[in-house]
Amino acid sequence: MKTNKVLLSIGSNIGDRKKNIQTALNLIDQKIGDVISISKLYQTPSLGFIGDDFYNCCIAISTKLDPLEVLNRIFIIEKEGGRLRNNTKKYKSRTIDIDILFYENKIINSLELKIPHPHLQERAFVILPLLDIAKSKIHPILKITIAELKDDLKDLNSIHQLEYVLKMPILNTMELFNNIVIEGNIGIGKTTLSKKLSKDLNKNLILEGFKENPFLDKFYQDPNRYALNLELTFLIDRCRQLNDYKNQMDLFKSGVVFDYDIFKSLIFAGVTLSEIDFNLFRSIFYSMTKDLLKSNLVICLLQTTDKLLININKRGRNYEKDINKDYLDKISNAYLNYLNNRPELNVVFVDVSDLDFVEKDEDYLKLLFRIKQKLR
Repeated sequence: MKTNKVLLSIGSNIGDRKKNIQTALNLIDQKIGDVISISKLYQTPSLGFIGDDFYNCCIAISTKLDPLEVLNRIFIIEKEGGRLRNNTKKYKSRTIDIDILFYENKIINSLELKIPHPHLQERAFVILPLLDIAKSKIHPILKITIAELKDDLKDLNSIHQLEYVLKMPILNTMELFNNIVIEGNIGIGKTTLSKKLSKDLNKNLILEGFKENPFLDKFYQDPNRYALNLELTFLIDRCRQLNDYKNQMDLFKSGVVFDYDIFKSLIFAGVTLSEIDFNLFRSIFYSMTKDLLKSNLVICLLQTTDKLLININKRGRNYEKDINKDYLDKISNAYLNYLNNRPELNVVFVDVSDLDFVEKDEDYLKLLFRIKQKLR
């Protein structure tokens, strides 16, 4: 079923206005469609009646619902937020107010619903936040952009942007997991995604200190000779780091995002070690890791080998210059074989072959929606 882009205006001037709007955002995301962008938050005087200042924002959503279904669910969300609509045309204070501004480029003029919103071009508290997320949007009746509509407004000085940043509802599901691990093959972007999620989820960040392993460079030059040294050193360092975190859990109450899981040691060892060395390593691994902290969620990124090689070459690490396609294929298969046979792990697989979430914010957002879809 086709998804449609809808632009909404949200306002509140009773009670905890920030909380009211954030709650409405979360409910819109649950009941109507994915919230794909949020404007800045603005403070606006009450117009047409005496009341406290409004907080206002605009959002873009992607929905499969038709316009009337969107409207009906808005009424439900407003009711849950403490507002009861009535037939009076008088303006008054309200805990939450949600209006449909645009539904794609549809023009609807019925008793129940009028789209585009008939007064949006007159309202600075609508146009200013719309400029943040849809300045090039063309009004289907007036045939001019939102940016051009701003030029005709006269009360802009009465509206003030607030420093408060509303949270994207897409992050709500992941916030429920205390310890999140990002895993995947070499060059897939684990560290970048971990940093982004750590910031957006307000969780602590723990990164693997791969550059500190003295055998890494030597391994890529002579794998057979240095594989066991490399994997044991990684195992010791990872166990030490995770044990340190476990002993300081009281300092990490908001949770942690890791760019690796300890099982990574077993996966790579299975590829790099001979059978004799791997059997030894596996015994040591299970002995050392039995009491380590466990993740609540593993996000395993998948990508084509050709794209991985491009990423590896782009970051230009000297010790990675000899990594080849065959080695990366073995690592990818090892990840899939291991994780598909571990039902005790909460794993979601996400293909990012068509995304550049490292460089492009829009691709990062697409990745978040893919993760959200997997967690439903």
